Amino acid sequence: MSRYYKRIEKFLRQETFNGFTKEDLFIKNFIPKAWGQDIAALSNMAEALRNTKNDNNFGSHSRALRSEKMFLIDRVVQFALHPKVNPWKKDISKVNDFNHYGYYLEHLNIILGCYQDVADDKYLELNTRVTKYLREESLTQENAHARLIPHVKMRWAADQAAIIYSLWLYDRNNHTDYHIEPKLRWIEYMENHGKHQETGMYITEVMGVKPYSNQPRGCSHAYMCYYMEHFDSVHGQEQWELFKKHMMVEGYFLSGFREYLPGYKGKWTPDSGPIIFGIGVAATGLALKPMKVWGEYWQDRMCSVQRTVEWGMVLSSLLGLLPFVGRYLTIGDDILSNAIKLCADTTHQKYC
Repeated sequence: MSRYYKRIEKFLRQETFNGFTKEDLFIKNFIPKAWGQDIAALSNMAEALRNTKNDNNFGSHSRALRSEKMFLIDRVVQFALHPKVNPWKKDISKVNDFNHYGYYLEHLNIILGCYQDVADDKYLELNTRVTKYLREESLTQENAHARLIPHVKMRWAADQAAIIYSLWLYDRNNHTDYHIEPKLRWIEYMENHGKHQETGMYITEVMGVKPYSNQPRGCSHAYMCYYMEHFDSVHGQEQWELFKKHMMVEGYFLSGFREYLPGYKGKWTPDSGPIIFGIGVAATGLALKPMKVWGEYWQDRMCSVQRTVEWGMVLSSLLGLLPFVGRYLTIGDDILSNAIKLCADTTHQKYC
């Protein structure tokens, strides 16, 4: 088993979970509420466990290891529902109004869909409730983008792709068609109103509230391309090819993906991570997932991107051992980074 799996397994087996700590997530050293990276990390863990359910390397023919897999993915659900992770800070069964927390719910729904795929129907009632809510939220908006956080106007295209992916997972498990209409409306909106004029890439944020809203951004685009492949591989591959064309950087020492187009002057943010020689840390790490799903993970030029990520994670792990300042240098090796890398490594080409 890989070191990434062992890191995730250790995290999920902790005896007492009371929310994510600064040692778990780099971002909590700066933003105590983790800015949603906690539920995103759990979402990637759930996908990785789903991806390996039939992998002989993880013991699909061993009753003991299959039992372990079911235990671990149930822990993912428990952590996701914990009051220190869910935005209502209480038992979700007592939440009568989801109140436009679309970002949390998109990842929770992915987790619940992965759980059903791996284990059983224990959480199906909640999965159904969240699916119906996200579908309705998507369809009632003129721009086909569900609200993500109460009192926050921003709506990122990548998050709507994740919402549709979560509906697709539910449909795949239960032979329903909840994702079809939201998908068609979203694709129509992005094709007609959400394209960056110079590149043809989908823009980042559809409400126009940020300076970068009408720009493509690397962390968002990589995230979006991965989810799109599952529910609309035609438009997904088109956007992936444009992403490589306009935002891939190939160098002798470092290869990766830009966070911003060369002509746009943008600074790094907590969701982008540092930007080094034009290469975005988050954009490059998240690009591993679409690389795998599009069957490019082992191509020569993409192997250089893998090496950049792996070297960066090893370096971050070593720097993390430094006293006093180590935890501020671990962005490349926190629990989110390990979950994304494990998910990328275990993703199957053309999963759908």
